[in-house]
This record gives sequence, C-alpha cells and structure tokens, in this order.
Amino acid sequence: MKKWMISGVAIAVVAVALIGVFSSKRGGVDVDSLPVAAAQQGDLVIDVLEGGNIQALNYLEFRNEVTASSGVKILEIIDEGYMVTEEDVANGKILVRLDPSQLEEEIVDHDVEFQQTEAAYAEAKQNIEIEESEALSDIKAERQVLRFALLDFQKFVGAEAAEATLKKLNLPYDNESLTLYEDEATELIVKSFDTERLAQSAKSDEEMNPYNLEAEGSLASEVNFSAFLENEILGDGEAEQTIRRMKDEALVAASELSVKEESVQGAQRLYGREFITRQTLDNELVSLDKAKLALQRSETELELFRDYEFPKEAEKMLSNYEEALLSLIRTKREEMAKMSQIYARFRSAKRRYELQLKKRENLEEQLASCIIRAELPGLVAYGGAQANYYTSRYYDGISSGATLKTGQPIITIPNMSELGVEVNIHESHVKKIELGQKAYITAESVPDMKLEGRIMKVAVLPDSNASRYNPSLKVYPATIEIDGTHEFLKPGMSAKVEIIVKELEDVTYVPVQSIFVEESEHFVFLKTFGGYERRKVEVGMHNSDFIEVTSGIDPGEEVILKMPDDYEPPKVQIADQTKKKQADSKTAAKDAESQPKSLKNA
Repeated sequence: MKKWMISGVAIAVVAVALIGVFSSKRGGVDVDSLPVAAAQQGDLVIDVLEGGNIQALNYLEFRNEVTASSGVKILEIIDEGYMVTEEDVANGKILVRLDPSQLEEEIVDHDVEFQQTEAAYAEAKQNIEIEESEALSDIKAERQVLRFALLDFQKFVGAEAAEATLKKLNLPYDNESLTLYEDEATELIVKSFDTERLAQSAKSDEEMNPYNLEAEGSLASEVNFSAFLENEILGDGEAEQTIRRMKDEALVAASELSVKEESVQGAQRLYGREFITRQTLDNELVSLDKAKLALQRSETELELFRDYEFPKEAEKMLSNYEEALLSLIRTKREEMAKMSQIYARFRSAKRRYELQLKKRENLEEQLASCIIRAELPGLVAYGGAQANYYTSRYYDGISSGATLKTGQPIITIPNMSELGVEVNIHESHVKKIELGQKAYITAESVPDMKLEGRIMKVAVLPDSNASRYNPSLKVYPATIEIDGTHEFLKPGMSAKVEIIVKELEDVTYVPVQSIFVEESEHFVFLKTFGGYERRKVEVGMHNSDFIEVTSGIDPGEEVILKMPDDYEPPKVQIADQTKKKQADSKTAAKDAESQPKSLKNA
C-alpha cells in the first residue's frame, strides 16, 4: 500500500514537471524570457507631458505701421539685449528710427488735393445756407399770393359766401385751414422724396407716357355762381356793392325819366298855346330820349353784371385761389427737390473731405510711428513675441538698413515679472486639459529646478500653422502661467511641462504596454506557473507610463509587457461572433418579409 502511494506521488510530480516544461514553451516560445511587471497598488498621478518655450505673458511689441508698398528702411535701432530703464522711459529714449522720406513726399502731394477738397466742402456748406434762404423767400412769396387770392375771393363774394363755397369744395377757407393744408401737403412731399420708396417705385412702376397725361378740371368751373343771386346768398362784398350801385343808378335814371316825361308834357301844353317855340319843345323831347336811354343803359349794365360779369369774376377769383394753392405746393416741391440736390452734393463733398482728412491723419500717424520711443522698462528683443518659423521666414532680419514690411514686428519688450510656457497639446490629450489645472515646469537650462504653474489658456481650435506641413497633426496651443518671479528664466528658453490632470489614490495600476485590446475588450497576459493566461480587465485613466486597472487583476500579479509570439485569438470566439452576425441578418430579413406592404413601401 505504502509502495503504491509513494509511486503515485512520484508519477504525479514527474507529470507536473513535464507539464510545466511543455507549457512554458508554447510553440517554441520561452515565456520566462518575456518582460514582465508586477501590478502595483498605490497613488497614481495622471499627467500630460509636453515641451514648449518660455514666453512673457505680457509684453510691449512695436510693429512697422508704415504702409508703403516698397517697405521702409531702418535708419537706427538700439542693440538687442539693451535694458530699458525708468530713466529712459522718462526721457523718451529713441529705440528705433525709420526712414520718413517717402511719407514726407506723400504728405506734400496730398496737401494740394486736400486743400481742393476742403474748399469744395466749404462751398457746398455755404450753398446750403444760400439755397435755404432763397427757398424760404420763394415759399413765403407764394404763401402771400395765396392769402391775397383768398382775400380777393372773400372780398368779391363776401366772407360767408366764400367760406360756404370753399367748404363745399373741400378747400381751405381761412388761415388756420390753410396752415393745416400746407402741413399735410408738405408731409406728403417729404414722403415722396424717401429714397427707399423711390428705389422700390423704380423697380415696379412702368415708364410714363407723356401722351397719357390729362389736365384736371378746375373746381371753380363746377360752381354755379348765378345761384348766389337767385338764392340771395351773396355776402356783403364787392359784387354786392356793385349791384347796389347799378340798382341805384337805374333808380336815378328812372326818376330822371319821370321828370323829363312831365317836363315834355308841360312843354307840349305850352307849345300848343304858343308860349314856347318849336325849338324849345324839340329840346325837351331830346332830353326825354336821353333819359330813356340812360335808364335803358343802367338796366342793361345791371343785367350784364348779374348774368355775365359777376359769375366770370367770381370763377376767376376762385380759380386764382386754386392756382395759388397748387403753386404753393409746386414751389415747395421744386424747392425741396433743389435742396435734395444741394444736400446730396454737400454729403458727397463732406464724404470726400472726411476721406481726405482721414488719409491725412493716417499719413501723419505713420510719420509719427517712424520714431519709436521707450514706453516700458525691460529687455529689448528683436522681432515679435510670437515669432516662429512659419512667420519669421517671410521677413528680413532686424538690423540697421533692413527693409521692413507692413505689420512686421520690430522689437519687443517683455514684462519679466509674468512668464509662462507656450505648449502644443496633442488632440489625444486635449479633452483632459482644463483651465486652472496644476502644472510643473522644468527649464532645460536649469533641470534641477521644478517650478509650479497653472493652465491659463487653451485654444478652442487646433493650430493651423502646425498642420501646414503635416495635415494629420492636430495640436492645440495652450499657455501655462508660472507662479512667482524667477531671475534665471528668460524668454525663449526650452522647458518641459507636466500637467497634472488627476491624482488617483490607492488604485491598482500596471504599465500601459501590458494592456491589449480586441473587439473593444481590454485584456492582459498574466504570467502563471505553467506559462501565461489571457485575462479580461477593466481600465480607467492613464498617463504616459501607467494605466489604472479597476478590475481583473490583483496587486502583485505579474503581467507580460509584450504579446507572446504564439498567441492567437480564440477561434471559437471568432466563429461564435460570425454565427451570431449571420443569425442576426437572417432574423432581420424574416422580420422585413413579415411586415405589411404599406410599411415596406414606406
């Protein structure tokens, strides 16, 4: 019995040893030779490492503001590296002097054109005042003619008859209604000069045909003035006075005729008794005929006036009043049209003057910019604060005698008390970066000094210059502000930045190269006693070296850092996935066939 147990244990040991030997060399690969690392438990810092250049966050940059197409030359420039002091700022020390000769010639040439434009502008302004005065005088004269025409009509037919007639014709009848009429007409005229409405009417209105114009009839011709006398509605006016005078004259003529008739009868009786001569009787008969003619003339004049002269004069005066109304509006329209032209010429002259004035001011500003004086203490650096290969290669080097292009940076004076690092964040890390995150900065010139800082700015869009020569490269410029002031830091120094994204406490983590992915599933190769084991894991955040493992392995377990050469994905898993996809497609086809025709058509 004991011998059987001892022999059994020995056989088992040998079998295990043989299994270990064969399993440690799967497919001829020695698992012990693969690199491994143990899963660790502890704190894990999630960071992003980038390199960049130290720059001043605030700086004073001077650029070339001269817009000459051929550029402008540097006559004098202060040495790069010169330290501008407070005394230099107070004294206005000259840092750069540019060649102003071309600008001075342009200013001289521009003076002639500017003076002509200024004179035209002054003339246009004076013309407005002159034309306004003349327009007001013309309108005043027309307004006076209108009032006189109304007074003449009122004087002829009487105030009450004139008012009744004008109201019936819907015409102004007194000073108050005249003012209202003129205001309404003026408002309509102003609307007709609206440029927006004119533009619309120019698109929609058909071309006017002068042969289609018809004159409107006069309102005065529609009034029956004869009814004034028949209905006795004529007022106490000039016409009424004329009628009264003619009636009086006819009455006097009738009285004189009666007297003459009695005188002739007496003369005839005396002649029959031969108290008077025939000549005396004939004289009396002639006087009688004259009296009859005088009465007939007076009556005829009265009838002519009533039937012809009165309607004619009344209609004429009312027509004159109508014409005066139209003439006032016509005059206002003509004067407004004339003033519109005057104002248009004035605005045009004013616009040209403003453009010339702006050009003159711009030339003077450019001339003043040819001398750059010290405005802020600090270190003088040539070029711009953000100069790099993509921009500086278009400009000549800054030196005395160099030609500058418009907008080219000349010198920069950085504020050394506020420094930062300009870095480019790769698109794979940009989602992790937030404003205010802590960062550690190490200048390459002083590697033993680690400085602290904060994320100050992150670009919303990728840098277009960085992808100009590599379209697949997407980086986002970011600025890290360095805390405190450090004298050993200088703008332009290279630096490394470690951005702290998150600090994980007491987590399990492994090297990032030990994590593999298949079909969106994360797994590791766990080293076992007999070889290795493929194990599925759940992962969390990671940095450039380590990745958090939330489940699947325990601290201390060893993971292989390289995929074994003999590893093949499980074929069963692949076959199952293929069968599942085929089954899903068949199910979908059956469902489609079972649907009603209406849904299929839809």
